[in-house]
Amino acid sequence: MGAVSVVAGTGSAAAVEPGAASALGWHDVKTYGAEGDGASDDTAAIQAALDACEPGNSVYLPAGQYRTSTPVRVPPYVTLRGSHGSGENEHDVPDPPFGLKPLPGFTGEAVVLILDQMRGGYTRRAVEPRIFDLTIDGSSLPRDGAEIDGIRAVGQIQHLQLRDVQIRKVTGIGINTVYNTGVPKGPQAPFCLHFDRVSVQWTGSYGIALNNCTDSVFHDVYALGCNGTGWWIAGTGNSTFTSCRAEWSGGDGFLMHGWEGVIQFIGCSTDRSMHNGIKVEAKNTRAILQLTGCRLDRDGRNQDLGGGGYAGLKVEGATAKVLADGLVVTAGNNDDGRSKASPARGVSVTNSAYTVVNSGYIDGVEIDWHDGGGNTVLKKGPLV
Repeated sequence: MGAVSVVAGTGSAAAVEPGAASALGWHDVKTYGAEGDGASDDTAAIQAALDACEPGNSVYLPAGQYRTSTPVRVPPYVTLRGSHGSGENEHDVPDPPFGLKPLPGFTGEAVVLILDQMRGGYTRRAVEPRIFDLTIDGSSLPRDGAEIDGIRAVGQIQHLQLRDVQIRKVTGIGINTVYNTGVPKGPQAPFCLHFDRVSVQWTGSYGIALNNCTDSVFHDVYALGCNGTGWWIAGTGNSTFTSCRAEWSGGDGFLMHGWEGVIQFIGCSTDRSMHNGIKVEAKNTRAILQLTGCRLDRDGRNQDLGGGGYAGLKVEGATAKVLADGLVVTAGNNDDGRSKASPARGVSVTNSAYTVVNSGYIDGVEIDWHDGGGNTVLKKGPLV
């Protein structure tokens, strides 16, 4: 679609000139020399298309596999658009034959890099970079090599949008938000993020790391089989997570650090986390975590041994307030029936300020409700 434009008055289609945008404002990377053949290094061509964009333009990757050797950088007000953003795929199925696939010798911090105005050297603020319908496949990266993220956003970036995006098998973090510490007014990080239908799978480190990403909305964002914690969340107050999920995480499903304001989880879930389903350790008295209709299944896998004091919901040393309604914690083992059942504890709260579970169903292998002592307020409602 981005490769042709209709000539006015003729009803026929004419090829876009090399390096020109279509009538829709789309830049087809193939007009910049990209091959998309799964072998050629297309980094320079993709970056040339991105750099040629005016605000509001899109760079389009037609169906094909585009190999890269260094990060591609998405400027402000520009959309990077692939042909298909995969959903859930098993680890051992064939890797997708489309999207971005870094070469084995790739160098750089991330496959896709989004920088703020200072780091990127832009003439305008870093607002509304967007990535749609894109698969990033890191399966060719050396497993014993550098940690390379899928998407890394650095500094004061507002309203980063991801929609129908899959990141798989990168050696670092799937989606990583990072402070720019060189800002004169103090460290700045991305904020006001909007992610919809995003999956991060089989990463070498965390699935998704959120640093100070306040005022954000995440819907149907899925971290599967990540080697570290599925979601690492800090400073992301006044944000809402709906139908988000962490499954088979190498650490906790969701690890909640300090923030100010309210974080809402609505219909979120975990399954078979190595450690806890949701762990809250936020030391901020102005932080509130509200869990509504969340489901925490079979967490605390603990190398398939169970035990270990892990829980579906663990609140430990936290001054944040945790409120839950309709919380469901279930115990079980692997789908094939092997492994010890987990979690050891359904809900576990120790040395924390305020935890109230109003309603739900809580099941732990060793104990359903664990009061570890040192809590100021710990209440279990009559409908639990």
